[in-house]
Amino acid sequence: MEGGEETSLPPGAPTSRLFEVRHTPHSGRAIFATQDIPADTLVFLGDDLAVDVVLREYRREVCGECFGYDRGRDLSVRDNSVGFAFCSEECRDQWRDRVGELGVETWTAVEKMIKGRSREDADMVDVGLPRPKAEETRIAWKGAADQAALIRIARSPIPPANDSDKGEVVEPTKQHRKALQKALMQPISPDVLTFCISGTLWKYNNPAKWDRVLALAQDHTPYHSCDDLSAFTRSYLHMLAVCPLPLLEHITPETLFLLSSRDSHNSFGIRSLEDDGSEFFGYGCWPSASYFNHSCGPNVEKARVGRVWQFRAGKEIKMGEELCITYLSGEERKSSRGTRMKTLKGNWGFECGCVRCENV
Repeated sequence: MEGGEETSLPPGAPTSRLFEVRHTPHSGRAIFATQDIPADTLVFLGDDLAVDVVLREYRREVCGECFGYDRGRDLSVRDNSVGFAFCSEECRDQWRDRVGELGVETWTAVEKMIKGRSREDADMVDVGLPRPKAEETRIAWKGAADQAALIRIARSPIPPANDSDKGEVVEPTKQHRKALQKALMQPISPDVLTFCISGTLWKYNNPAKWDRVLALAQDHTPYHSCDDLSAFTRSYLHMLAVCPLPLLEHITPETLFLLSSRDSHNSFGIRSLEDDGSEFFGYGCWPSASYFNHSCGPNVEKARVGRVWQFRAGKEIKMGEELCITYLSGEERKSSRGTRMKTLKGNWGFECGCVRCENV
């Protein structure tokens, strides 16, 4: 999000009588108080969760709907067919209603694929490796798209011979079926798959809200390493190989790259609600909440209640002041300036210039 002369409100931007979104020359778009705001005032509720990932290792302990967590204990309601656990039957039913019939069918197909693979398949951890450049990313997705074209044909239903309204039909050949099998044999990255599926299903179920994601700041090099990029292109092919046919037209390189590029600098960690949020078990992208900029000495405190973020004034805020949250966890907030700078640069890609950092 670059600063400039644009003044129109972006789609999905937060609105309130207490603040307004403005463009700034230093940090793109930001939120400013339009009146004095007393301490502890509820400023905003962010409930538009577009992408959510509960890490695979926490699936038994974290509710797939409200993200409830009982200090590492396994939850009571398990839905093994879709690979999620829930803190109650009510949460399970809400989850099924939210993702819809096609969503349940999709998660079931993907979970079946994952369970059929060895324990060796897992997300790769890579620290300190160079990020793929934009051209490398383009080439990788182009290669995946070429194989995807073969997979789509392999999975296309053959219309009846007398059906003249379908146009030219390409019957699957050994080459197409081989491409499908090749995709299924590739290593699986469950957490990347979860990211791609949750975002694609959100777009499918909420087409009128997709522009909220489009309006977010874009990272042109969102993948942490070549391995990370490969995990995304493989996940794309895995989705094409097993997802229900009605969803295939919505599974595209453009959609998955767009989700990656918007989530990169706009996601929120999903953490335990007690113990200063020390337990990190996932992340998500709430587009409207992403308009709050960072400060190491924030004047707005955020708190997650289920799938919703609450933003309250942490102290009295004067009219015209920027409303800032912190992107750091509880323990990270207490660290030295140098450590905070390193964390923010590594995770969010910027040098912090807040008052707390500048006054050291």
